[in-house]
Amino acid sequence: ATLLTAMRLRHARFEPYTWIGPVLVSVNPCVELGNFSPSVMERYMGVDLAEMSQAPHPFAVVGRALSGLKQAGGDRTAAILVTGESGAGKTEAVKAMLSFLITRQGARNPRVFDSLVGSTQALEAFGNACTLQNSNSSRFGKLAEVSLHAVTNEVESATVIPYMLEASRVTHRARGERNFHICYELRDALEAAASGADAAFWRTDAVRLAWRNLAHRSVMAGGLRSSPYLSGQPEANGGFAEERGGGTVENDGSEANGRGLR
Repeated sequence: ATLLTAMRLRHARFEPYTWIGPVLVSVNPCVELGNFSPSVMERYMGVDLAEMSQAPHPFAVVGRALSGLKQAGGDRTAAILVTGESGAGKTEAVKAMLSFLITRQGARNPRVFDSLVGSTQALEAFGNACTLQNSNSSRFGKLAEVSLHAVTNEVESATVIPYMLEASRVTHRARGERNFHICYELRDALEAAASGADAAFWRTDAVRLAWRNLAHRSVMAGGLRSSPYLSGQPEANGGFAEERGGGTVENDGSEANGRGLR
């Protein structure tokens, strides 16, 4: 009870992080606090590992891991486990920690930083989806392995291994939830291509009707009443009745006007 009370009070003061021994507990504030901003990263970059490890913050977790590696010497390994329920902030925390690690330690090959941080968008497209709790929920596990140079401690290489993808989401979803982001992004890309002056084929009534009926069947299979790329509902004769007026609002706050992706 004392622990929960302390965390509730810290949450009310917009202090989302709390040390419990070696474990950092994070409570999603559900508002942007700038905890991973360049200025915060710069502040942690300018202190030694011992001082960095004191204040509760994901960057401090990285600092403790680096400090442990420094003390161990020889064949050194360290692991950071990030776990929690959907919407707890795991995805954003991991991205911030990886970015901070590479920025602080430096990379022997600049492409390592671009590849590791840049791959996140591709992984989220194919492995994240909108759920009732979280509009960008990771539906898979992710193991990130980072190797440091034995002498300079610069990041030498990095590998991201996804696992346990919720493949069943492709064909079946709980009511009110969506398929993986990539399904909607591909549909939006095709719609954008169809709007080009040299893409008359994609603008034909037959093709548009086929895409909309396919979209509707996919959405209804997931229990949704609307979609970010549907602007109407199929009529009894197989046609499509356009909705007039403003778009509908999805559970993630995006407007269903035929252009939203997530």
